[in-house]
Amino acid sequence: MITYQKIVEKLKKLGISYQEIDQTAAKSRSIDDLVSVTGMKYSEGMSTLIFRNEYNQYVVVLRRDDRNVINKEIKRLSNSKSLNFVEDKDLERLGFEQGLVSPAILDELQERFSLTILVDRKVEEMQSVICGIAKDGYALKVSKMDLFKLIGDNYVIADITVANEKRQTGVKKIILTGDTPSGKLHIGHFVGTLENRVKMQDEYETYILLANVHAYANYYEKSEVINQNVYDVFLDNLAAGIDPEKSTIYLESGVPETLEFYSYFLTMVTHARAMRNPSVKDEIRYKGIDPTLGFVCYPILQAADILQFNASVVPVGEDQLPVIEQAREIARDFNNAYGNLFTLPEGLVGRVARLVGTDGKEKMSKSGHNAILLSDDSETLKKKVMSMYTDPNRLKSTDKGSVKGNPVFIYHDNFNRDVEEVKDLKERYKNGAVGDVEVKEKLFKALDSFLEPIREKRKYYESRPDEAKEILVAGTDRARKAVQTNLVRFKQLMGVNKLID
Repeated sequence: MITYQKIVEKLKKLGISYQEIDQTAAKSRSIDDLVSVTGMKYSEGMSTLIFRNEYNQYVVVLRRDDRNVINKEIKRLSNSKSLNFVEDKDLERLGFEQGLVSPAILDELQERFSLTILVDRKVEEMQSVICGIAKDGYALKVSKMDLFKLIGDNYVIADITVANEKRQTGVKKIILTGDTPSGKLHIGHFVGTLENRVKMQDEYETYILLANVHAYANYYEKSEVINQNVYDVFLDNLAAGIDPEKSTIYLESGVPETLEFYSYFLTMVTHARAMRNPSVKDEIRYKGIDPTLGFVCYPILQAADILQFNASVVPVGEDQLPVIEQAREIARDFNNAYGNLFTLPEGLVGRVARLVGTDGKEKMSKSGHNAILLSDDSETLKKKVMSMYTDPNRLKSTDKGSVKGNPVFIYHDNFNRDVEEVKDLKERYKNGAVGDVEVKEKLFKALDSFLEPIREKRKYYESRPDEAKEILVAGTDRARKAVQTNLVRFKQLMGVNKLID
């Protein structure tokens, strides 16, 4: 209890307000048990980790309890080749009885021992800190400012941790999703990814990419077309329900750090692996193109888009799942080489993996001229619906028709909210008791009702270009700041600039 009494005297002498947190009900000193007993959040606690290096020097790390240390970075900052947790006898030598560690006497220890103190930058974000007080069953709660008073002036603040995924309670996970701008979005995009984006923006920290750099791999010489397509996709996202107060929507070219991530990732993927990507092969076959290098490597650029935010979830269409797997491979390879920096992202496919086109072809697309756009007006919509492909074997309304695989009924299932009406139409269609015209007219009404609020919101932003631009500029700035922080950590782990830092 000598160290505890010394700490209490020091707190009083410095005029520091503090609280002792009772943790005596915990079964052990493990962080998980302490959090369970006190009801505190992992992000409110801070641990004092003490290592010893090959020179018998001590390295102290202060890190938040929802984080994991990056050993390689700690070694670099402390000029150590090896680090081991200190044993109980070392703790006693330092003045900590029964292994009860506290940061409150670190300034005194620096006067007696060779001691390096590293404070993770995430500690700086805390308003108050719950840490050790060298008394069994109790913890010390002080303000962040008072913590720094206690540890003195001789410390280094650095990015030395990554998130502990199992302890991220109360912390929003990150989503990265987006669109290569090839024109206005259609209802296939809505059920494929947009719907999930809108639903999940309340629960996740959401970044929405306007992938204009990707677009140059398709037609690099048409920058004006790309700019117009980007703007259309931007408006469609806002119209579909993306809230700029909840989500960050940004322009890819406005974050040049993405290309720096991309350049390093290119060195990690073999040419053969790039060419084996099913998404790349399918796109080349579908578009009938002689692909540029940029096109072949677009999944690697997409990996940079995703990993630069450490996104854990990526809402995508079914055809893009191989791209997510490529990002996971790159993340795994980097983590194995340099330490666990990247989260392995998971792809999330919408309730309709791939919406059939109006002509019955397996994929709706603008280039295939078989798409219903989110921005189509009522007249255009009606023309498209009334000319839709149905059952080719049904020649007249009294013939029994097939519902399975019929585009009109696939759309009814996904966009007509009147379940009973859809059920009735299917039954009559199978029995030859309803014509295609009635089925299509009712589909038109359902789709028109679905699209009306989307059209209205799009018109709102179309008529307010300055407001729309402010949203995009602010979103791009926010995204760039987040990426810049992650790039610094990425390059530190690699030691890219070690010779000039």
